Amino acid sequence: MRARYIFGEIFTGLWRNIAMVLSVVIVTAVSLTFVGTGLLMQKQIMDMKSTLVEQSQVTIFLCSPHSTAASCAGGPATDAQTQSVRDALEGDVLSGYVDSYTERSQDEALAIYQEQFAGEGFVSNFTAEDMPVSFHITLKDADSSAAVVEFFQGRDGVDEVTDLLSVFAPFIDALNQSTLFSLGLAVLMLVAAVLLVATTIRMSVANRRREIAIMRLVGASNVFIRAPFLLEGAVAAIIGGLISTGLLWVGLRYLVEDWLAPTLGAQIVSVSTHDLLWAGPVLVALGAALSVASCVVSLNRYLKV
Repeated sequence: MRARYIFGEIFTGLWRNIAMVLSVVIVTAVSLTFVGTGLLMQKQIMDMKSTLVEQSQVTIFLCSPHSTAASCAGGPATDAQTQSVRDALEGDVLSGYVDSYTERSQDEALAIYQEQFAGEGFVSNFTAEDMPVSFHITLKDADSSAAVVEFFQGRDGVDEVTDLLSVFAPFIDALNQSTLFSLGLAVLMLVAAVLLVATTIRMSVANRRREIAIMRLVGASNVFIRAPFLLEGAVAAIIGGLISTGLLWVGLRYLVEDWLAPTLGAQIVSVSTHDLLWAGPVLVALGAALSVASCVVSLNRYLKV
């Protein structure tokens, strides 16, 4: 009987303030969408950094017949120059920086080149002799990449030294800035949602003030009186959380999985709709928790008969 009464009061309260409830749902959905976007972007940043750290962080390209760097004035790298790079990577000077390295031969480089540009007519114009020998280095500490780059840059026989983390640094910085922007908007929208919930509860209390007074007189407990109001706010917030989850699914499905991942590569773009299995419940729970907290504060202030 009590459960039926409470659910009946929830429905009545939601219907009486339908305009405000819809506002709460919309604002909550938008704010939680920004929160979810920030969470997913932060996960993407962490996954990207982890992937880059696991892969070779510094790559040394030796001189090829097509190199134009000053260090390649003598032509393609000689066997002695190639061996000097190996010795340096295995020597004591870089032992504190280099964890491991792999060497890619000209034949291996040609195979990768042909795979990347399969179907292009110009691929047949290149042979293994046109490809550079390269060394792919995994560091003990990714932050020490600059020292390794400086050590090999400009050495005779070395055409170019690239730092993989530095290459992706602008993209990572852009994601960080976007995350902060999304979370900032989310905070503002969540504040608006909390205020709307408080206003909705105050209106519900005002509309049912007489009923509340009667329940007080017949000995109804505080929990029994407050339960419908708390659940009203929670229901509106949960609906908003579910809508935000749906919006994120659309974005991940059509923007990330269908466009961004094929463009940048699955190794770089790691977020997908599967991440909503944990992000969705977090958003719904966050919306419900903020709503209930706002209701508690509002009820303590306005529910005095």
